Amino acid sequence: MKIKNEITIDADRQKVWREFDDPDNLAQWQPTLKSLTHKSGTPGQPGAVSELVYEEDGRDVITIETITEKRSPDFMAGNYDSKRSTAMVVNHFETAGSEQTRWVVYANHHFKGIFKYVGLFLRKSISGRTDAWMQRFKLLVESRAAE
Repeated sequence: MKIKNEITIDADRQKVWREFDDPDNLAQWQPTLKSLTHKSGTPGQPGAVSELVYEEDGRDVITIETITEKRSPDFMAGNYDSKRSTAMVVNHFETAGSEQTRWVVYANHHFKGIFKYVGLFLRKSISGRTDAWMQRFKLLVESRAAE
C-alpha cells in the first residue's frame, strides 16, 4: 500500500532539516514514541539501525529502523520493520518559496500475516497518523523559528 502525505512549513529548509535530523525532537512530534535505542552503525547515517518502541492501543509495538539513504537537507529514506509490516519511507524536503519548505512523505507498506488482509482497511488510519505527526512537527519548527 502506497501513501503520500505532504505539508508546507513556514521555515527555511535548513531550519526544517536541523529539527528533523535531531533525534531528541522525535518524541515531541511523535507522541506515541516511548523509546529510541541505537543498535548499530553511525547514528543518523545510512546503515544505522535503531529500535523504536511505540505505544499503540495499550501495547508496545517494536519497529526496527534502518536508514538506507540520506542527503542533507534534501531527503532521508529508511526501512521500518515490525511484526505487522515492513515499510519503506522517504522524507523529501524542498524549498517552497521564501522561508517555506514543503515536506513530502512517501511510504510503501507491505503487511505480514493476517495484516495482509487487515492492512487494506488501515490506509486512512496510517495516513491520518502520519498527517498528525507532520502537523505536530510543523508546529514545533514554526514555534522555534519564531523565537
